[in-house]
Amino acid sequence: MICTAGSGWYQEEGKEAVSLEPGIVITIPAEVKHWHGVKADSWFSHIAVEVPGEETRSEWCEPVDDEAYGKLR
Repeated sequence: MICTAGSGWYQEEGKEAVSLEPGIVITIPAEVKHWHGVKADSWFSHIAVEVPGEETRSEWCEPVDDEAYGKLR
């Protein structure tokens, strides 16, 4: 994932959130539960590049709850 504009967050399950700014590149390994999205006071644009694989799929998980999102600064 490449952040192209605005400001966002990326967070893997069990880890601290990473601030996303233009030019930041995040490599997301297969099977890693994560979320990414806009910061509360900004907007966010990104490019996602997916590498084809065998026996893989995208899985949309539950939304990030307001309490967890509200703690990000």
